[in-house]
Amino acid sequence: MSSFKFRFRDRDGAVASHESYEFSDLFAAIAEAKRVLGEMALEGLPAQSDEVLAVEVLNAGGIPVARVGLTITVDFLAA
Repeated sequence: MSSFKFRFRDRDGAVASHESYEFSDLFAAIAEAKRVLGEMALEGLPAQSDEVLAVEVLNAGGIPVARVGLTITVDFLAA
């Protein structure tokens, strides 16, 4: 088992979790980050183009090792 923390990024900025969570490996931690990102998206998608919802996975030393994100883009197409 390995210890990981999460940092959440939304419209209000970044918030780091102070709790450590145990996962079998990095891929299991990423799977949890995806699940959490889905919950964040249910609370509201980014309001403006290029805003990001993201969950960063940090190792036991607090170093970011992966990022799962959702970016909203608006492209205007020629009519």
